[in-house]
Amino acid sequence: MLETKTAPFTFVKQGIFYFSRRVPRDLSHHYNASRIMYSLRTRSKLIATSRAQRAAQTLDEHWYHLRIRDVDLPGKHLLRTQAQSQSGLPVVPEGVAGGLLKLSEAVGIYLRLKGQGRPITFHRAAERSCGYVMDVCGDKDITAYTKADANAFRDGLIKRGLAGSSITRIFGTVRTVVNFSASEIGLDISNLFTRVYYDRNAGVEGREPLPLDAIRNIQSECRTVDDDLRWLVALVSDSLSDRF
Repeated sequence: MLETKTAPFTFVKQGIFYFSRRVPRDLSHHYNASRIMYSLRTRSKLIATSRAQRAAQTLDEHWYHLRIRDVDLPGKHLLRTQAQSQSGLPVVPEGVAGGLLKLSEAVGIYLRLKGQGRPITFHRAAERSCGYVMDVCGDKDITAYTKADANAFRDGLIKRGLAGSSITRIFGTVRTVVNFSASEIGLDISNLFTRVYYDRNAGVEGREPLPLDAIRNIQSECRTVDDDLRWLVALVSDSLSDRF
């Protein structure tokens, strides 16, 4: 028989604490049950609370990544990054043997070979950056992009209001995808997404350091909560306070 809940996201059964969290309705299609439950293997309320909080934080992060997977990406309708053989190994797109490789296919090669075990943010960066190219210039063979295409891509990013540092990061990702995929299929190309001029300092603002009293307040809150994450924050805050 279940006893009264004594810690967040837990219940007690025969003296043992269990973790319990309902699956959000918008993510229910990812699960075959409506609730996540398992034993925390402890009779201690303090230990159960700590373990349950860590589990809940991990789930929140995982659910965040599940949700952003469904967010529309620029050029998403052109991307073909999921093609795999029945063995699960990456497949080479048709036409590559003849020297043709579209940018969307280049993204697929890059993510299948370089994206194994990488966080979702790694995949999103490649898809988003190359999606911007396809929105402006189309999904072309990677050898068919011209200097005019690269300049139009730059102008498109500037029109989006992106800072110079963001444009640099996006261009870097596109260059990496093109160079890596070309190397994988034995293409020797001149990457036209290099040496494109723009103001790299545009929109970049210097950051003021945190005032000492704000750091002291953060450290005080960390001592009050007193868990693993707060210890890490406190450790980082010590390095900041050393500057004063």
